Amino acid sequence: MKNRIIGLLRELVKINSVNATLSGGPGEKEISGFVARYLTKLGLDPEIQPTDSHRANVVAIIPGINPNDTLLLNGHLDTVGVEGMDAPFNLRHEGDKLYGRGTYDMKGSIAVMLLLAEYFTRHSPPISVLFTFVVDEEDRSAGMEYLVKRWLPEFFPLPFGGIFLEPTELDIGVSHKGVSWYEIEVFGKAAHGSRPSEGVDAILPLRSALAELNDIQSELLNSEADPLLGHATLHASIIAGGTALSVIPRRSRLQWERRTLPGESQTRVDLELERVIQSVKSFPGDHHVKGREIFVRPPYKVSKAAKILTCLQDASPHSKLVGLSFWSDSALCGQAGIPSVLFGPIGHGAHAVDEWVSLKSLIRVYEILKKLIVSFEVPVT
Repeated sequence: MKNRIIGLLRELVKINSVNATLSGGPGEKEISGFVARYLTKLGLDPEIQPTDSHRANVVAIIPGINPNDTLLLNGHLDTVGVEGMDAPFNLRHEGDKLYGRGTYDMKGSIAVMLLLAEYFTRHSPPISVLFTFVVDEEDRSAGMEYLVKRWLPEFFPLPFGGIFLEPTELDIGVSHKGVSWYEIEVFGKAAHGSRPSEGVDAILPLRSALAELNDIQSELLNSEADPLLGHATLHASIIAGGTALSVIPRRSRLQWERRTLPGESQTRVDLELERVIQSVKSFPGDHHVKGREIFVRPPYKVSKAAKILTCLQDASPHSKLVGLSFWSDSALCGQAGIPSVLFGPIGHGAHAVDEWVSLKSLIRVYEILKKLIVSFEVPVT
């Protein structure tokens, strides 16, 4: 198993699957082809689902002896960029650590899924297993949106649960924060810097916007924290404006990110945008402002009574239940009516230059998920 994982992960890392829209990479087309060919060699009939010219999901089904129970396994094929990395597409093996872009997030888990598919093509599982390899998780989740809107609705009954093999340090992720992106634009009037009376500065009003965001952040930190996720947060992300040092700026833009908690009202979060807009309107001057919501992804929390959670706890009794600060495609799956958890390997450096995954933990993930699947009872005929 050790050499199989290393060899397969080396092939996966070798493929540049940097997200085309996020980091200007080639996209996931090549790695989707690799996964599809691998599954075909196992005797499966994978479905390739193009979402655009750069990317395509790959899905495959291994039917179970009991057709009434279905488990969904999920991994994403894209990675973030490689700026600052030395030989990012060459797997480096040092002790228990496997270095390279995507080893931890999350090609190590893709390797585990492919090896599980190989095992269960040779040993019929007691339940059906959906292997879903999706694109664009690192940006707008176009791949998972395709699954939940156009593919999964064909299944009846829906899978009883999903396991997303994101890195969790062998703990079980039962909740994660949501994310909302907002922006305001301030419009003034350009003029020569020596003639301020002829212009309206569009940058200075951002002082009020930043102060309002700071007040909101203080309120969030003083509110009740989630037991697993801590406090909701926000941060200013991008400020842009101006054209030259000697020109009074006619336009500026501020964008910020809000991390939300399960149970928070999205309406209340949206009202924070209105607070920022009003703060800018109150700033002295003849400027005007407009704001908008850019993108929203919901927070997620699986039910304590969910079958997938109790089954995974039985298979991995030493794993802690944890909340995760990052957003995951599991939220979309949960919204579609499939309770989902996150479970994956130990490692370090997701989105960083020193990314690595623990080989021993990959083997452990494989063993635990195989144990979970075979633990289901075969129906008596």
